[in-house]
Amino acid sequence: MVAARALSWPLAVTGTVPRVDAIVVLGSPLAEDGALTIVGEERVRAGVALHRAGVAPLLCMTGGMSRRARRGAVPEAVGMAQRAGELGVPAEALRQETRSRFTKENAFYSAALLAADGVRSVVVVTQPFHLRRARLWFRRAGFVVYGERMRESIQFAEPLRGVRWALGEYAALLRDVVDRAPVG
Repeated sequence: MVAARALSWPLAVTGTVPRVDAIVVLGSPLAEDGALTIVGEERVRAGVALHRAGVAPLLCMTGGMSRRARRGAVPEAVGMAQRAGELGVPAEALRQETRSRFTKENAFYSAALLAADGVRSVVVVTQPFHLRRARLWFRRAGFVVYGERMRESIQFAEPLRGVRWALGEYAALLRDVVDRAPVG
């Protein structure tokens, strides 16, 4: 657990979360049966908690079909929005971005979707190891962006997975810092 926290610390973001226009919960692949994985459930619950706390009037779920998705599966955002509804978020507060396959697309496709609502500032919800890179892309998509840092994330409860995720994230962050290619 110590190694996962130490490796993730530079990737995470600290600070308070102000009131913003929308909360954006990043997708993660659904389980084979279409249910949220523990990672997706953690993200949805954190986003719903922020919405309940009055951080933003809108809650946007972002995520399309992962490469591993089985035929006939629903996009990640659909499963996540359904779960948010079960947790009490009203349908009129929910937005679903269902085309994206990775973080860069999450940001740009969410920007296109949320433009209709006049959204300029967002809180991005994901695990701490992924937060710095997610914020990079949402800034590049034109948002004023903040991050929700989950202090007790699955990445710390499962230290070997947490270390693997954090190490992979360093490589992804390096790649994405130099990536200037347009989406699409």
